[in-house]
Amino acid sequence: MVLTAVGDCIITRRVSSDPGVAALAEMLRGADAALANLEIMTPREPCTPSSEYGGMHLAAPPWVLEELRWCGFNLYHVANNHATDYTFRGLTDTLAELRARHMAYAGGGMSLGEARSPGYLETPAGRVALIAATSSYVTGALAAESRTDMPGRPGINPLRFERRLILDAQRMAWLREIDEVLGTAATRAHSEAFGLARIEHPEALRLLGAEFFEGESPAYQTRCKPRDLGEIARWIADARRQADLVVVSLHAHEGLNGDSNCPSTAEFIVEAAHAWIDAGADAFVGHGPHRLRPVEIYHGKPIFYSLGNFMFMFETIARLPSEMYERHGLPPTATPADVYDAWSAKEGGQPNGFHADPAFWESVVPVCRFDADHRLAEVALHPVSLRLDQRRGDRGTPRFAEAEHGRRILAGLAESSAALGTEIRIGSAGGRAVGLAAL
Repeated sequence: MVLTAVGDCIITRRVSSDPGVAALAEMLRGADAALANLEIMTPREPCTPSSEYGGMHLAAPPWVLEELRWCGFNLYHVANNHATDYTFRGLTDTLAELRARHMAYAGGGMSLGEARSPGYLETPAGRVALIAATSSYVTGALAAESRTDMPGRPGINPLRFERRLILDAQRMAWLREIDEVLGTAATRAHSEAFGLARIEHPEALRLLGAEFFEGESPAYQTRCKPRDLGEIARWIADARRQADLVVVSLHAHEGLNGDSNCPSTAEFIVEAAHAWIDAGADAFVGHGPHRLRPVEIYHGKPIFYSLGNFMFMFETIARLPSEMYERHGLPPTATPADVYDAWSAKEGGQPNGFHADPAFWESVVPVCRFDADHRLAEVALHPVSLRLDQRRGDRGTPRFAEAEHGRRILAGLAESSAALGTEIRIGSAGGRAVGLAAL
């Protein structure tokens, strides 16, 4: 069996007529299972933008699903921070479009149980299960379980985590003093006495939405909420009995020390990847920070902590809600192009945000081959460029990276992965650079 996967697919334009994408699509179609993170919703008219959104309202017409199918994708991850950019209705509309096309997906549903449960793909080589979750989401996006007296709530499958901010005794004393003089200690005590707060860690100092613990030296730690970690592991164990290959996928922007969209991987993500492979997953596919993160081979199973972007066409969304204009201080007469101009450049004209770093515009596509006993036999890594240097109407569409660019992408990935004990050997095939992970 052959599994391939990509990271974030923000698709707003047709790619089926693009010869550069066609070469990639040919490789994707050669896999038995090809997974993509669907990071754009397909809400039906009239669209209702949410007041809480994942950085930008991402929406496209339903035909983008046909374009993704043309590319060769047959498994879709729908749990991410943009799943409810157009409220629950945008999510349920998208799920309906996927079901109408008989597309296998996971990570979202009409209740928490449905969002947690696997999606299944039937292939000539065997049955593939996908379990999908996200640790990056807006507050109201979480699905809720049904009860005998109340229906559930549509939404996504969350992996919640907790932050532990650790300070030494002297700094904790300073923080307690600040807490007292600000009056926040008294306010918190009143709320707790009134029963408005559930206290999980009585030993912690809770200040301005964060929990501080006393320790020997300062540290920023994250760990998974046991309930979510265990419930997802339970579904993985269920899928292990139901499928030949089990893939778990996580959308996570979080990095070390509370950073986001950065090269580092937060501790809780590593914890989840290891726990879920221990529970029976054959592969862990991560995405979210829009850039590559390291590759690890754990107990003979591949972990891709982030595959970055595969399609990044956020600058050609046709319509945007009022919040996007207000965010950039634009008048009511402004157009979408004005928003994208403000988004991509600083006042002096220098590139800004995603446009200031080429790392957001390059990635790899792994092709994982499993033997007859479904043991990992090979991981080949094919570097991809999203062409930051192109005009807006072409930028964000993927190509196999040219040889020298591909070697640079793979060299960076090899360097970051070496810290996890993963060796990536860089070679070439068909005039392109290709990486092979040592198993």
